[in-house]
Amino acid sequence: MEPVTHLAAGLLTAQALRPALLPGKAAARGFTLLCCVAATIPDVDSLSGLLGPESYLLHHRGLTHSIFFLPFFALLLAWAARRLGADAPLRHGFMAAALALMTHLFLDVATTFGTQLFTPFSNTRISFEGVFIVDPIFTLALLSFALAARLSPRQSQTLALCGLGLLLGYPMLGNALRLDMQARYEALLTARGTSVERVSITPDAFSPYYWKVVLEDGQEVRVTTATIFDLAAPHPVLRFLRLERSELLRLSQQASFFGTYAWFAIHPAEWPAQADGSAPPHARRFLDAAYVNASPVMAALFRQKTGFAECAAYFDDTGRLVAWSDWSGRTHPVPEAGAGPASAKASSGTATATDVRNSNMRP
Repeated sequence: MEPVTHLAAGLLTAQALRPALLPGKAAARGFTLLCCVAATIPDVDSLSGLLGPESYLLHHRGLTHSIFFLPFFALLLAWAARRLGADAPLRHGFMAAALALMTHLFLDVATTFGTQLFTPFSNTRISFEGVFIVDPIFTLALLSFALAARLSPRQSQTLALCGLGLLLGYPMLGNALRLDMQARYEALLTARGTSVERVSITPDAFSPYYWKVVLEDGQEVRVTTATIFDLAAPHPVLRFLRLERSELLRLSQQASFFGTYAWFAIHPAEWPAQADGSAPPHARRFLDAAYVNASPVMAALFRQKTGFAECAAYFDDTGRLVAWSDWSGRTHPVPEAGAGPASAKASSGTATATDVRNSNMRP
């Protein structure tokens, strides 16, 4: 989730725990700050992106999001709070920080991106996909409970507990709806006589109304939208080529980024190529269909931008990888291949979103 939702979780945690852990202290110094910092600080691992895109994929939602690291992180935060003058005893600060950290892990596990909960013993990303990564209605509801608790001291704890109940219940309800949508969509395809190898439905912007549908069949990956009240309503369909992980692993022998990408991607895919007779380097554009901006809301906001985790590989006429680019557009030469292209463009020799988007088509 984005930082504001995590911050709201920290505020609610402080308001819910203060009467129990610090009775008689309506405004314990540093307690709310401790909870807010604990609820947001795991995302400090986003700084791993400063070391490059591969580091970001490997380490974001990694060690600082681990259930094994959580007790040590909570103790460190509680100790630091005491050293900086917080009123809460160390054990109470530890309990508050631990609970606030748990809200962060829970919210992140509820999104499609997933979380490496068991690192360093396992790098498996755990996710139950109950909420979109940015959900303004959910966030505003949590902030409203926090504000109401602040303005109503006598009901503060009750309102904060209701807010924490929403924090837990909303993603879990979203997951139940997702599973129901999945079953209904598979039944719809069966009724149409359409057979696909894999159907995946995940929350999209303004879920639970909009849901992303990814269909994998043969060498094709299709991405479209479904709404909770009308699964059969026609929506634009984006069509891509299926990308085998073995191909990414082959490229990883020349650039390790592609091995990491093979591990990270949920639905690896590739843009259809166009034979335009351009001079080398020739480009292949890769993406993860799980993050494609397919819904009406995301398409309107980002237009031609496909989504997070799009990258490209550049080849010379012999098929040798000479460079690759990440989703920010930065080009990285492959050292063994010599200097990369001076100004490689990810669109070279590939289709655009307009080329592959077919309006009002059923998948």
